[in-house]
Amino acid sequence: MSKYAPLADHLKAQVGDAVELTFTQIDQLVGGLPPSARSYDAWWANSRTNDTHGWAHQWIEAGWECKKLDRVNERVVFQRITLESERRYWWVNHKQTFKSEFEGGYIWSPKTSKNGVRNTSYDNLTRVQAGDVVVSYAGGVVKAIGVVTHVHFEAAKPEEFGKTGENWADGGWLVPIEWAALTTPFSPKAHIGQIADLLPKKNSPLQKNGNGNQGCYLAAISAELGRLITALAGQECPDLVGAIEDIERSIDDDVIESEIQQAENVPVTEKDQLIRSRRGQGIFRQRVLLKEIKCRLTGVVDQSYLVASHIKPWKVSDNSERLSGDNGLMLAPHVDKLFDRGWITFEDNGDVKCASQAEPVVAAWGLDVIKNVGPFSKNQQAFLLYHREFIFKG
Repeated sequence: MSKYAPLADHLKAQVGDAVELTFTQIDQLVGGLPPSARSYDAWWANSRTNDTHGWAHQWIEAGWECKKLDRVNERVVFQRITLESERRYWWVNHKQTFKSEFEGGYIWSPKTSKNGVRNTSYDNLTRVQAGDVVVSYAGGVVKAIGVVTHVHFEAAKPEEFGKTGENWADGGWLVPIEWAALTTPFSPKAHIGQIADLLPKKNSPLQKNGNGNQGCYLAAISAELGRLITALAGQECPDLVGAIEDIERSIDDDVIESEIQQAENVPVTEKDQLIRSRRGQGIFRQRVLLKEIKCRLTGVVDQSYLVASHIKPWKVSDNSERLSGDNGLMLAPHVDKLFDRGWITFEDNGDVKCASQAEPVVAAWGLDVIKNVGPFSKNQQAFLLYHREFIFKG
């Protein structure tokens, strides 16, 4: 049993929808918090991906999430999870329009049914938010999973629909989506034993027998069902989960970039450098090059082939850390991908650590992860500790 199970059990026993706990109370429940819980906000992140943050998985599975953290006064507020309090999941049935909507990167519906009556599964397009996840179902199989990139807006019926939906009104709603296709689509009906009890009681995208509900276009589904579908899709297409994570991270970064642009207390020149640093450019790259002249793993020294990569991700860094040369490494593009995704990391003394899942790829690329790449500075070590604790998947 996980040492954090008592915390999950304590949350399950709560009657209200929120509870504040001191670190001392949590210490008593779990037999002592690790030092990283008192040093890093990221320890308290509500991680829903397949990573090593088992403590977060425990409280999420119990139906709770960390809502507010005060590390200075050692207090944390947990809140019961609702569809409104976490990233939401949706299911679109679009056999007729799948090709157009997948290739175009969107979903579209008229505002009402042909008789002018409001339809919940059409209205749902107005409830979708950027970052929400959408399951694409067409022809009896899940063909793709997408992430919403922008809220809905009014749009005419797409011309590429042709005669499809010729009885639909010309005016409707469009939601932009970045899709990730399954190389091997799968049938939910084949897994109906796992799925049936998780289907919505009203406006369900599937019937209890696993067949699609033709009267439903876009349905809200629970996070539990959404995560199950994503997991099943990941079994058929292992790369899919990583692709979705990349899309979600890009959207989250876009939100932060927008906040930086709108910040009134940040000079325009600094805003420009902060935004450029997201892409490993500008003064951040120059500062990293003063400390790292080559890719530690491949030995490549030609700067035109190297990426300035943040050690502690740009998204969770403060503005000073986003521009710090100590928070960066110069890496070959394929090494940057491994490091950024958490498939490899480095010990303070320069030893390389590789997640077992990535070993076949690392071997295929001919990378030597047994060697020592040389020690890191004290300032770099602080950022590497974060990477090992919260990014590395080993």
